[in-house]
Amino acid sequence: MVKIPILRQDDGELLGYVEKETSGWSAQTIFGYVFARSDSQKAVEETVRSQGLTILQGLWHYYDRQDKAWYPCVLKEVFPNKVIVTRTNALGYEDPADYKFITIENPQETDLVKS
Repeated sequence: MVKIPILRQDDGELLGYVEKETSGWSAQTIFGYVFARSDSQKAVEETVRSQGLTILQGLWHYYDRQDKAWYPCVLKEVFPNKVIVTRTNALGYEDPADYKFITIENPQETDLVKS
């Protein structure tokens, strides 16, 4: 399926994507994480315009392949094919004991999810 980029009108910044699925449309982040679905393309386009960047804020969880465990994190840098996260404590604070930068290439729901 083809992802349709949604750009901010005033400066052309990429806000996310919409994609036709078998049973409707999905609203996706810049790196393809699905955060909303609808039967209407127009509805998901509006969702991406209004929430595409704000959904990136707050607490996420990433899967650490070395530890074979999920950890809370915040997104530091977001690109279409890569996300850089900072491991945090469960409240989203950067705890010096757990602090760690992680680069996730081509993130999927198996390694990065919104909390």
